[in-house]
Amino acid sequence: QGFPCSGKRPARASTGDPITQAAMPSVAQDWLTKVRQFRGQVDFQDTEKLGQISAFLQDHATSSRNEWTHKVFDDFPDWWQNDRQSCFKLAISEQGTLEQLHEYIAKLYDGGIPLTLTEKCTTQFNLVQDIQIWGKRDSALAAEELLAPQSAFARLLGRAMMELYPNGLTLDAIVFDATGYSQTKGIMKTSLRIAWWCEISQGHWSRVIVDKDRALRIHDFVVSKFTDSNESGIKAIEARMQLDHTENTWFNVFTDLIYASREGIRMPLNDRVSPAPYKRVEKRPFAPWGVLRFKFHEGNLAEVERVPDAADLSSLQWLNAGCARCDEGTEVTAWTPPVWTPLGHRGDGRGGGASRRVGPVSTRTLGGSDGRLGGPGASARGAPFVEAVVPRPPGMAYDPSGAPQGARQEGGPDAGDSQSSMRVGTHVFEGQGLHELGLSVGGRSIVSNDGQQG
Repeated sequence: QGFPCSGKRPARASTGDPITQAAMPSVAQDWLTKVRQFRGQVDFQDTEKLGQISAFLQDHATSSRNEWTHKVFDDFPDWWQNDRQSCFKLAISEQGTLEQLHEYIAKLYDGGIPLTLTEKCTTQFNLVQDIQIWGKRDSALAAEELLAPQSAFARLLGRAMMELYPNGLTLDAIVFDATGYSQTKGIMKTSLRIAWWCEISQGHWSRVIVDKDRALRIHDFVVSKFTDSNESGIKAIEARMQLDHTENTWFNVFTDLIYASREGIRMPLNDRVSPAPYKRVEKRPFAPWGVLRFKFHEGNLAEVERVPDAADLSSLQWLNAGCARCDEGTEVTAWTPPVWTPLGHRGDGRGGGASRRVGPVSTRTLGGSDGRLGGPGASARGAPFVEAVVPRPPGMAYDPSGAPQGARQEGGPDAGDSQSSMRVGTHVFEGQGLHELGLSVGGRSIVSNDGQQG
C-alpha cells in the first residue's frame, strides 16, 4: 500500500521564471551531464526520466513555511533544481502526488542517485527510532552486530517494546542502514532507522502509530532499559561504544532529535548532506537492511527472526513501509503506558517523557537590551532571561488563560504553552553559567546540572 498523505492543498498559479532551455537541460544526455556535475560519475539508464522527475519536483516546490510536507536536507542545491530559482521545500498533497514522489525516490535510489529529502512530521506518525553510534576513523559497529536475532541488543529492544505493546501477536522492526563515513566528525558512524509495525490479528498488520509525546516517552523508556541492564552482552556493547567515542551514551545512541527537528525526518532511501562548509552528499542513504520479527508468548519474548521474504521487497515497498507521515487524525495504536523511574530524576516512580533536552535557548533582557549584569543579588531587571519550550510534565494541568506556576509565558498559549508543551525560564546573573542553572517545574528537573539534558 502507498503511504497516505495528509491534507490537500489547492492548485496554485505558476510563479517565478518559466523553465527554459537556458536554465534546464533540453535532452536526456544533458540531464545525465548535469547529474554528474553534482553527484560524480553515475550510470543512470533511464535518462529521459530525469527530466520528468525534475519537472515534478519543481512543480511542487513551495516557499510557504506552513504548506510544505517534504524538504531538501539542509537546503542542499541538487541536480534537479532550476539554476535560476532554487526552492528547497515541497508541498506534496494532491491526490496521487505522494505515490508519484515515492516512485521517483525509489527509481533514483535504484539508479544510484538517491535524493536528499526529509518529511515533515505529522501530528500522528509511524513510530520510528534512530540509532546513532560514533565509531573510529576506519571502523564502526555493524548493523549485524547489533541486530542479529540472537544478539543481546535486539532481544532487549524486543522485550522493551513488548512491555509497551503486549497485545500484539508479533512486532516487526523494518530496519534501514546508513552506516558509513560521517564528515561531521571525520569518523565512521553507525546509523540505523527502525520503523515499527505490529500484527493486530492473524495475518493483519498495521503501523505502530504514535504522537510526539508518546514517542518521547517510548524513547526514555527504552533508554532506561538499556541504561539499567546488567546483561553481559549489553555491557559489552556499551564498553565497545564508549571506547570508540565518549558521546556514545544510551541517551545519545537512541536519539530523540528526529521528533523535534525543524529539518523533518530523513526519508528511507534518501541520503544525508554533510554540514557546512563541506555541503556534499555523504553517500550513505538509508538502505534496506532487513526485517526483524519479534514473537511473543504469554508475555515473554519467544523468538526473534530475520524475515527471509524481506529480500524480495522492491525499493518502493521498503520506502512505503518505512515512511513516518500519516493522515491527520489517525488513531494512535493502543499501548500500555510505561511505569519506571524517569531519566535524570530517579525516585519519581512515574513513566514519562519529561526528562528532555531543551530546545533552542534565547537570551535577552526584560527591557529588550543586553545591559550590564549585576551580581548574584542584583535585580532581575536587566538580567538575561533564558527560556525554552519543553514537554509538559505528566500530571501538570494545562491552563490556557496563563502560564503554570514556575514557568514564564509571553504572547498567550501560542508562545509554547499547550497540552503537550510549556515555556519555562529563569534569569541568569553575572557569574552564573548554564551548567549551574537548574530549572524545575512541578518538582521535575528541566535542565540538569551538567547543562546537557533535562
